[in-house]
Amino acid sequence: MKYLTQYLAKHATHYITCCIAGMGILVGCTKDVEYTVDNEGTIYMAQAYENKAAVILYAIDSVQDINFGASYGGLNYPSADIPVTFEVDKSLISTYNEQHGTHFISFPESAYTISGLNSSIRSGKVDSDPLKIAVSANELELGQGYMLPIKLTAAGSSTIDSSLSIAYFRIDSLVRRERDVTQLATLSVSNENNGGSGAAEGSPKLVDGDLDTKYLTQTYASGMWFRLKFASPHVLGAYTFTSGNDADARDPKTWRLEASNDGNTWTTLDTRTDESFTARTLTRRFEFENTEAYTYYRIVLLENNGDSLFQMSEWRLIEYY
Repeated sequence: MKYLTQYLAKHATHYITCCIAGMGILVGCTKDVEYTVDNEGTIYMAQAYENKAAVILYAIDSVQDINFGASYGGLNYPSADIPVTFEVDKSLISTYNEQHGTHFISFPESAYTISGLNSSIRSGKVDSDPLKIAVSANELELGQGYMLPIKLTAAGSSTIDSSLSIAYFRIDSLVRRERDVTQLATLSVSNENNGGSGAAEGSPKLVDGDLDTKYLTQTYASGMWFRLKFASPHVLGAYTFTSGNDADARDPKTWRLEASNDGNTWTTLDTRTDESFTARTLTRRFEFENTEAYTYYRIVLLENNGDSLFQMSEWRLIEYY
């Protein structure tokens, strides 16, 4: 009978104890076995594996870092330092796009700096000292995909794993950090429910965060509005509407989003015409360009779908930060 009594990970030394029982006598023997794997001693980029080079960058002013480096393959450690060298090869982008049906473009030169293209895997270590790509997201455009291929070109006298020698650092699109600030504001409406604000379908249901409730007014008229007032100005960049649970003729169709700091003078931020909601309690998002902070935001409803009533389950305001 054989027992595997100890496994030393990475050094890959196994101690196998053989036990023979017979005639009342127990004999033990121990043997060291060295294990290796196919990539033993090869050098590769961990970021080249599967989707590790897919990067999330936020649309913010501060610089964001992307780290890269080389790694030592197998179960052992290098016995001496291994110098590694990289290069940026933008010519690889077109081939990548052809193979994957994508439309990435190169990071603009003004959008990034690289701390260096030379490093070392230290003796007794698995990974090289990290190198860094510092990216300024404000030099990138929203909605555009970007790529920066980094290629491992030399690793001293060690063999480079060609299948894992290129990391295609890429972003599909900048991510804008956002938060829902609806709850920070106070709602008012021009046309209340006939039962008052406290009714089952009164105006507070428009911003209660519950898609199973709704605001309904029986006195719809073109030019009616609903408004949120903040205690201090906010720079908003998007809002959402959620349609009511029934009667799509009551849905909003054409409207304006306006903003103000005094409640009297209004600036139009967004206009929507002939919009539709294809399902009940469907949430749709509307984005607009805005860099100004305002205290008041209101929707002026110009048309619904033809009913004498108006309804909506939810109205939410979104702030980027």
